[in-house]
Amino acid sequence: MKRISVISQRFLLGAILSAAFCALPPHAESVEMAWDSADFWEAQNDGASRIDLSVTEGKFGAALRIRYSLKPNGWVQIRKKTPVHFTGQFPITFWIKAESPSVLEVKLEDEDGSNFIRRIPLKDQYKNWARVALYFNNFDYGWGGDDKLGEVKNIYFAVSGAGAGTIYLDQVGISDQKLEATFLPAGPALDPDRALPGLGFRQRRDDQLTPEDPMVLEWIKANQDTSSPEKRLVSSMGDNIAQTFNNALCAMVFILKKDKERAERILDYYASAMKPENSDPTLQSFFYRGKAMGFFQSIQLTGDKNTAYHSLPSDDRWVGDMAWLLIAYKYYEKTYQSKKYELAAENLKRLLISFFKPDRVGGYVQSGWSKGDSKFHETGYGEPNIDCYSAFMLTGEKKLADEIKKWLDATLKGPNLPLDNYSWRVLAFGPPAADVLNTVEHDLRFRKTMDANGRKVAGFYHSPDDIKNIWLDGIGHMSCAFFAVGNLERGNFYANQYDALLMDQEIGGRRAKGFPYTLNKLGGNEWVDPHKAHVSVSVWYIFAKNRFNPLTLMKSDADPSLK
Repeated sequence: MKRISVISQRFLLGAILSAAFCALPPHAESVEMAWDSADFWEAQNDGASRIDLSVTEGKFGAALRIRYSLKPNGWVQIRKKTPVHFTGQFPITFWIKAESPSVLEVKLEDEDGSNFIRRIPLKDQYKNWARVALYFNNFDYGWGGDDKLGEVKNIYFAVSGAGAGTIYLDQVGISDQKLEATFLPAGPALDPDRALPGLGFRQRRDDQLTPEDPMVLEWIKANQDTSSPEKRLVSSMGDNIAQTFNNALCAMVFILKKDKERAERILDYYASAMKPENSDPTLQSFFYRGKAMGFFQSIQLTGDKNTAYHSLPSDDRWVGDMAWLLIAYKYYEKTYQSKKYELAAENLKRLLISFFKPDRVGGYVQSGWSKGDSKFHETGYGEPNIDCYSAFMLTGEKKLADEIKKWLDATLKGPNLPLDNYSWRVLAFGPPAADVLNTVEHDLRFRKTMDANGRKVAGFYHSPDDIKNIWLDGIGHMSCAFFAVGNLERGNFYANQYDALLMDQEIGGRRAKGFPYTLNKLGGNEWVDPHKAHVSVSVWYIFAKNRFNPLTLMKSDADPSLK
């Protein structure tokens, strides 16, 4: 990826602002245009989080006030309604004051949909007014289009993560003078020890894989036995919420551990929920009024005697969940040489095919129904299309898989994507994609070293950021990916990092062990209880300890005895 500072020398961004010049109050910082009126902005949200945009007294007269409340992993944003004359000679600037636990994202979007982003953590910051100045080289390529910043079409101020707060922005605009940049230039923070030879913690290599603790599987079993009267689905944290993705993972773990009956409890549930006659819009059903829609991401395990579980308000039917469920059915078919779930698998495959959309290069599977079926989300994203690629490969739809791979290769560029856009790509594509792992494993914005239970632990955050937290799913993702390309020592090292993070749990009166979702609450993870086990981490731990690749359904070639 070319550095944005170079790109800024080659691209002149211009679409002249049509709004009238806003006069600056006395003693204000000088900006070419001041966008402090709410009339300049459109408020948007994810369908579940809340945002209120208004104008209040600021540091220099009127200022924007953003009051918000986020659902877990939610977002809100304001989008500037008119284009901007932004050449890069002078910075975007604003004054900020915040009472917020979340992350502010300043985003630039160009004509071909390329998004460049600057994340600014707000927790315990900006209690007093402070000025921010952002040049081109302060922005990372995020997603969409290509990794070259063209003519800017939209500017956004987004808030992501979780929690509620208030953000004040004053004197928002383009400076008419050069200012000192608030942040260092964007880009990877490469570990100087990244190529250190040998074994050890600094080298991030172990010659042995420590054994799996069977008490983690016991936690998943106890969770399944206590989450609902029917003992079918597994809840996310031993609570009242069951997610389609997590249950697909659990079905695969039970197959991996040769527990056919428990896997069938989950797979039977979803197969039985494929009834075309369903007319309840909130029922967890693959069909609604005869139309194939897919399953909701999350349901409440408060079903009646007919196991009629219902979706959470404004929930999505995310295509990635369907792909993982299809992969679970194919794993059952492969392991037990059984056609028991042939119809369920066929329904899922047809749904994914129906969402496929050709693009300029290859094509992608659209995201599915969102916000309680109020709209069809047509956009394609990297991670769920990696899932769909694998699902199509396992179901014999190689031509479609090849088209998705072309699109992924053209779309997933740069060092600033979410972690699973790298790790899952390697799981799906295998050794030809091995170098992708270095993009995140060498970058200290992703890889974190922290203290846990008296030991140093190396892990990964889910995105490139300076937040001091570890996303425990990511440890398993990366471990399995290294095993998938034959890098046994690196895979061992990350699988072994889990050992220091095990914690005792009690569920349904049974003793077990598990892992939290993140190491702490930083980075919009206020909803996480660091002392409570989460099912997805437990599954990825077992995958890693068994050197299992869930996107190809194979164990690592690095050790033939594990096949």
